[in-house]
Amino acid sequence: MSWITLDKAKRLEEKFDFVKVLENEQATVLEVPKENLIQFLKFLKEDPDYLFKMFIDWTIVDHGEKADPRFQGVVILFSPEYKERIIIKTWATDETLPTLTTLWSGAKWAEREAWDMFGIKFEGHDHLVRMFLWEGYPYHPLRKDFPVRGIEEVELPSLNETERNDQLEGMMNYSRMHTALPTLEDLERTQKIRMPEKSSQVVLNWGPLHPGTHGTIWFLFDMEGEYVKKCDIIIGQLHRGIEKLAENLNVQQIIPYTDRMDYIASINENHSVCVAAEKLLGIHEKIPEKAKYIRTMMAELSRINSHLLWLGTYALDLGALTMFLYTFREREKIMDIFEGITGARFTINYFRVGGVYADLPYGALDAIEHFLKDFPTRLADYERLLTRNRIWLKRNVDVCIITEEDVYDYGLTGAVARASGVPYDLRKIDKYDAYGEVDFDVPVGEKGDSYDRYLVRIEEIKQSVRIVNQCIEKLRKMSKNDPFFYEPEDKKMKITIDGRGTKLKKGEVYAGTDNPRGELGVYIYMPKDGIKPHRFRLRSGAFYNLQVFTKAIIGRPIADAITLLSTIDPVVGETDR
Repeated sequence: MSWITLDKAKRLEEKFDFVKVLENEQATVLEVPKENLIQFLKFLKEDPDYLFKMFIDWTIVDHGEKADPRFQGVVILFSPEYKERIIIKTWATDETLPTLTTLWSGAKWAEREAWDMFGIKFEGHDHLVRMFLWEGYPYHPLRKDFPVRGIEEVELPSLNETERNDQLEGMMNYSRMHTALPTLEDLERTQKIRMPEKSSQVVLNWGPLHPGTHGTIWFLFDMEGEYVKKCDIIIGQLHRGIEKLAENLNVQQIIPYTDRMDYIASINENHSVCVAAEKLLGIHEKIPEKAKYIRTMMAELSRINSHLLWLGTYALDLGALTMFLYTFREREKIMDIFEGITGARFTINYFRVGGVYADLPYGALDAIEHFLKDFPTRLADYERLLTRNRIWLKRNVDVCIITEEDVYDYGLTGAVARASGVPYDLRKIDKYDAYGEVDFDVPVGEKGDSYDRYLVRIEEIKQSVRIVNQCIEKLRKMSKNDPFFYEPEDKKMKITIDGRGTKLKKGEVYAGTDNPRGELGVYIYMPKDGIKPHRFRLRSGAFYNLQVFTKAIIGRPIADAITLLSTIDPVVGETDR
């Protein structure tokens, strides 16, 4: 990851007497008092020597009940002009922080999440409501004093108890007490508070259902005729609590949980955790070459697999049934390859901090080459069916334009950002694993409409094919005896495939990968060496990309909601985490 240089950071310390540069090997971190935060961030955003105008993330660290102050805000920004990142930290006195929504619209959902999970209030935020949980829920689950199992305070007897007359034995003899669940009244109150002022008599509900909304997402539309005047989105129905779980596990144990986030591209989710942990451990440049090329190849196959699902369901949503059947034909071949290499088709769990779990089996490269020989012809068939189809053009061209300024304002990443003309791609910026060694182009759009988002993803598939072919060529030159997992030279350092004994170093890091749905960033904070992360934050590209839906749909007919959602392409397991 390219961070702001220490020299530029020190100049900020000299210019502002309230800025403190913190010692950290893996990231450039500055600390600012909360009363100076907005002034300082505005300077960073606008000053021509810095231009940190792209919002990345805004989250909270809980230092524990004994700390005073207890909570600390963490802002992560990116400068598109200088290709640099920076972390700004500030203490939340009286459990409050100033809102960043006056600087970046993307902070709106981040602050709602911070209120929901930590109970931090943001002064000046115009609509601070829950993000994942329902209104009226009394707890904030990411606080350190909230138990991993939740607070079991509601009696929910099982149907088995009635059938067996309460005489339960063995495995059936479980506690009746469970964590709280929302009632219908809770959900109704949540809906009303999300859109307290409406112009129409009826707010249109879309979801939560899987078809059409691509998961359990609940959309609220305030309509004037068939045109959308206001919009809000209720997520959290697939909330997995992965950040909470991760803070009670060793780093290798976290990886299988990320499979359940973007389950369409689980390999890419695993990849982000590995890259971040390796950077915190200081071993990212020591990962064996074979492991780097295997991970790069598998990540790009996963990107193709994910984009094929996107294309099939997107076309199906707009009425092209045949495309759905065609793309799943190719997906089956990729998933057969995954199964042959990893033993799993869906939730893969093959990558490890330090490399991969096992070497490629005999014949794996042959199978991938066989798939790639036929695949470009199939992709050309898809383009002939859709790209110049007049119905497809009518439903996509000039529909729901997302501008370059929206990309910076909302922290948009992946194909959504690139379709709006912003060539933001961590594979080029960070050059993690073998991405610095392979040749590929970053496709960008011109308008930022739904059609550009379609064209960019089609071109991304072609570039992924280029990358995979180069990885195969390189891997064929390697010996079966070449290592695929990092063995530390320092005997005091322990890196194991199962994670036992693996200690994370004191410090903090933000790193991630460019996933099919954008940047999945991982922020890890360690106040001291330890097995379990003190703070493990997952910055979801799908979460921030989905937020722009509420702006891009305004003024459009309701039929465009299906097109817009398909071209944003969120996966709910990752938005909800």
